Parts: sequence; structure tokens; C-alpha cells
Amino acid sequence: MEMIDRYIYAVTQHLPENIREDVSKELRSNIQDMLPEDASDDQIKEVLEELGNPVKLAVEYNPERRYLIGPSIYNQYINLLKIVTCIAALTMGFIAIFAWLFDPADAQKPANVIANIISAFFQGALQGAFWVTLVFVIMERSGVHEGHSPFTKKKWTLKDLPDIPDYGKKKISRVSTTAEMLFTVIVTVVLIFRPGVIGVSLNGSHFVPILNVDRLNTYIIGIVLLGVISLGILVWKTIYPYWSIPLAAANAGLNIATAILMLFIVRDRYMVNNEFLKLLESLTNLTLSQVTLIWQRGLWLFAAVFIVIAICDSIAGVFKCKS
Repeated sequence: MEMIDRYIYAVTQHLPENIREDVSKELRSNIQDMLPEDASDDQIKEVLEELGNPVKLAVEYNPERRYLIGPSIYNQYINLLKIVTCIAALTMGFIAIFAWLFDPADAQKPANVIANIISAFFQGALQGAFWVTLVFVIMERSGVHEGHSPFTKKKWTLKDLPDIPDYGKKKISRVSTTAEMLFTVIVTVVLIFRPGVIGVSLNGSHFVPILNVDRLNTYIIGIVLLGVISLGILVWKTIYPYWSIPLAAANAGLNIATAILMLFIVRDRYMVNNEFLKLLESLTNLTLSQVTLIWQRGLWLFAAVFIVIAICDSIAGVFKCKS
């Protein structure tokens, strides 16, 4: 009976919540009809393997036939598409508004300002939709969401049945996942599209970017890759909201890769805008070299704190798998 319970659970997890109970009852009845009385374990295995992969069986029970993304993950795709698209659109829109506030040259061009803001909203929405869709297409084509190793096209067997989870501390909060997604999208969008908005305006001075945008662009491929991988892991957490060894390993790998990229950026002496350092020099009694040294030490301290947090997060993920 445990094997039947696990099979039914695997099927219903890929269905809308409002029909799971009915499908569970119907599927259990169908399985029992296919089995003789006092069925042995071998007979149960034979029937379940005849029914096939639970993910594909769930498609037959799902009344909503939509194929932009595979039916088994379509509902999660739509939910995340709404969230990420809204976040990206709002981020780009607010960045455009922020840029206008610090650009007096546009003050006399309200039509251009409005057009730029609207364009930024649409650009953000399109970018968000593109990256979410890309992640889900990769998942669909690779078979990861079916519990397979990527691109192996492995035939489903009973060994692939997931255990019915006793969540405990393994459960991943939707609130925390949404918060991570919000942070990831905002940081990625800003660093890729508008890094120049990270800056200051002190004592009536004009707005001065902190980062050397041209220098940052040399790291853009790494930033994009980490952003996509991070989004993929967040999608994973949304579809399977509990910690597992593969998820913990992926999370640790992302933390390591992010820490490495950060170290490269921090040690790059040309990453900070020289005009920003001169602005700090003018506001203090320090020389430019002293300001640069203090700023570099601050960046290294920030990197050290980030690495400690990343290590703790990676270790916590592993421990939660065993909870």
C-alpha cells in the first residue's frame, strides 16, 4: 500500500490543488480494480509500471490542456511569470524615474520622460518573461522536473517514485522564496541594465555613479549566468518546496560561484569610479590614495561578510535535508 500511496502522491503533485483529492480517489480506485485480491508486491509493481510515469499520467487527469510549457509545470510557470515580470517591470520603471530625477537635462522634456518610463516598464516585463520562459524550457527539455538527470531520456521506473515528504524543517517557505526572487531580480536587472544608478549626490554635487560601468561590463557574462542559475534554483524551490540533497548541492554551488565572482570584482582596482573617489576626497581631509585604500578595505570586509553568509547558507541547506 505504501507504494500505491507514493505513486498517487507523485501524480497529484503535478495537478491543480482543487482537483487533487478527486483524482487521488479515482486513481486509487482504478489501481485497486487492476489488482487481484491480496495482491503481492510484485503484482503492485507490475500495475504501477504499466500506468507509467506519474508526471505523464498527471497530464491525462489535468483538464487544462495548455502547452506553451509542459502541462506538468505549466501552473508553476504562470505563477512565476507573473511574479518575475512584475518585479522586473517595476524595477526598470523605478530606475527610469530615478534616472530622470537626477538628470536636469530631461526636466524640460516631459514627453520624453514619460516615453522613457513606459519603455522601461515594457523592457523590464519582456526581460522578465524571457528569462523565466528560458528556465522553464530548459527544465522541460532536460526532464529535470520529472526527477531525471538532465537530458538522459531515462525510462521511468518505480525507483523514481519520490518519498512522501515529512517536511519538518525541510519545508521551504513561499515567503522566503518570493523574497529571494525579489532580491535576485532587482540586483540582476540593476547590474545588467542600469548599473549607473548605483551612486550618490552629496552636498549639492551632481549625481556620481559608484561603479565604473565600462569595467563592470567585462563581468557581464558571469553576472547573467549567475542570475539565470539563481532564477533556476528559485524555480526549483517553487516546484519542489522542500530541501533535498541535489537542491542543497545546487545552492552551495551557486554560493561558491557568486563568491568567486565577487572576489574577482572586489580585487579589481578599476571597478570603482574614480570620480566617486575624488568626490569622497573633496569631502574629507584625506588624500585620494587614502580614500582609495579605505574604500578597498571596506569592499574586502563586505566580501568577507558575504562569504561567511554564503557558507552558513550552504551548510544550513545540507542540515535541513537531514532534518
